[in-house]
Formats: sequence, C-alpha cells, structure tokens
Amino acid sequence: MNQIEYGPAGEMSLPRSGVYTGHAWWENRQATGDYYQTTLDRPTDDTFEDDLTEAWNNPPVTERYILDLAYSRASEPDDEEL
Repeated sequence: MNQIEYGPAGEMSLPRSGVYTGHAWWENRQATGDYYQTTLDRPTDDTFEDDLTEAWNNPPVTERYILDLAYSRASEPDDEEL
C-alpha cells in the first residue's frame, strides 16, 4: 500500500495467495490529513520539496490503519483481471 508520491503507507504479506474478505479502519486520519493539507498550503520556494519530505517523515500524529482480513478461497483466473 503506497501513497501516490511520498512513500509507503505500509506493507503486509499475506500467508497465501487467494481472495480475502474483511474490514479496514483507521485512527487519526482527519488530524493527519489536516496536517498534510496545511503543509501543502504553504507558499512554495526553493526548499518546499525538502520541507514537504521532512513534514511527511515527522508528522505530529500517526495515522494508523487496521486491516482485519480472512482467507475466503483460492484465486480463479477472472479474479486476477479485477
């Protein structure tokens, strides 16, 4: 799972390939989003990219994702086209 341009949001290895079902939820999403938006709204200058990278690496709150997955069945050829 990755963010578009600024690094991984996290990684997870599944025990086997196949179709999984489950639920996902997160904590501190709004606070993290607000922080990043404030950072992006700052005026751009020569140090903007460095400042943005620093902000992404050191947020004041940590966004946390929880995935609760369960193996449902083996993959079928059509599943890989989705």
